[in-house]
Amino acid sequence: MAAPTNGRLGFLLVLLVPVGAAWGSVGSGASRDDDLLAPYPRARARPPRDCARVRAGRREHESWAPPPAAAAAAPAAPAAVRAFVAHFGGRAVSGHLTRVPAPLLRVSVLEPGGPGGCARRRRATVEDTARAAGCRVAQNGGFFRLASGECLGDVVSDGRRVSSAGGLQNAHFGIRRDGTLVTGYLSEEEALDADNPFKQLLSGVVWLIRNGSVYINESQATECDETQETGSFSKFVDVMSARTAIGHDRQGQLVLFHVDGQTEQRGLSLWEVAEFLLQQDVVNAINLDGGGSATFVLNGTLASYPSDHCQDSRWRCPRQVSTVVCVHEPSCQPPDCSGHGTCVDGHCQCTGKFWRGTACSELDCGPSNCSQHGLCTDTGCRCDPGWTGPSCNEECPLGWYGPGCQRPCQCEHQCPCDPQTGNCSSSQVKQCLRPSEATPRAAELSFFSRTTWLALTLGLVFLLLVSVSANVSLLLGSRAKRTRHVDGDYAYHPLQEVGGEPLAAEKEQPGDSHDSFKD
Repeated sequence: MAAPTNGRLGFLLVLLVPVGAAWGSVGSGASRDDDLLAPYPRARARPPRDCARVRAGRREHESWAPPPAAAAAAPAAPAAVRAFVAHFGGRAVSGHLTRVPAPLLRVSVLEPGGPGGCARRRRATVEDTARAAGCRVAQNGGFFRLASGECLGDVVSDGRRVSSAGGLQNAHFGIRRDGTLVTGYLSEEEALDADNPFKQLLSGVVWLIRNGSVYINESQATECDETQETGSFSKFVDVMSARTAIGHDRQGQLVLFHVDGQTEQRGLSLWEVAEFLLQQDVVNAINLDGGGSATFVLNGTLASYPSDHCQDSRWRCPRQVSTVVCVHEPSCQPPDCSGHGTCVDGHCQCTGKFWRGTACSELDCGPSNCSQHGLCTDTGCRCDPGWTGPSCNEECPLGWYGPGCQRPCQCEHQCPCDPQTGNCSSSQVKQCLRPSEATPRAAELSFFSRTTWLALTLGLVFLLLVSVSANVSLLLGSRAKRTRHVDGDYAYHPLQEVGGEPLAAEKEQPGDSHDSFKD
């Protein structure tokens, strides 16, 4: 069982990490690849079940479902890296434990030296591969042929299958497209699943922990041991050496484990690795390449103590390995947000008014979706011939036709045309102007819309009503004045000539003395 050491010893051993990195940089040339855990003769007899390929069917593996959509949409905490020093059977060992929330967005399996590395059987140090990819944390990944550089097992890098195990039974760890974490054995059919394909996948040797229990004995009875080049399978499991592993905890966080060592001198056996991971609440985990391949890089700088010697044997050098597990800033799927957005904290922020979806790959022109009379584009609805309006829900006005109703009809006598084709013979308008009624201004009037004509008509009706009201008012006023002149009391005043003399007619009237009206 592992137990933490006192603070002073931990501090001293942690200081050895950058010192080891400095030694590696002083030594010139590549490593000697000399920490191989003791090779063994390959001529031994194998039981028939060894290295049998399983092409189809379901093999034993565990799937850990991703968090709910609401939790996945929230910004995830950054990866947490912890350096540790612990005692195992009186031996002090140092290493790193990394927890990565939201691994679908933050973790990638990289080919050695970048894309195409497995096809070219290329080998590269973890530092070189990690720096080129911008990894914050990086660790060596799956196994490979030391002599040829061939990547071994199933390898899927950012959705690209770059190596196939062909159904060979070794422990796998992968991340599916929906974020499901998969640990265990896979048939070739399962590795190629198209319904929920793997986004990242790599093969190891020995399923360390299954559902919170050590699973090493069962792995020894199931797995193919040709993938490792250590020696007998039991020695590969039992010998102390530098180790790396990958798995996940009960919170769905991806866990990377690394411990420094030297084969048969220092380090951990796989039993001790499994016990340590169980103490860290790890639920499922597999063993990755170890020995001289075990490498841990933090922010592009070597943070582990290599066990391989440099060409100058006074120094230690990191080994050139195959695949790399990279922890990076949250990425979007696809990284460029389909060319229609910007990736921010692993989520696409779409540009423009009409791009939608998690990948900014869906055009959405509103609930009506262009009313099924147009095509939604990044600038809005592009209406079919005969339709117009922001949602393509308005028919062309009379006299116009074509896409978006942008073309005027060219029919004789100002007859409307077919709103889709502009064909005059197929016009459905019931009545057109006769030739004798056509005037030079007809073309000008055709440019007025129905709304304009209605407004003009209502205006004329209003003016007519005002005129009628005014005339009626004048007529009634004149009649009232005449009535007052006829019915009123008036005094008669005879006309006088100039000088005050009465007219001759008045002089001749008899009985002037009795006339009450006479002055």
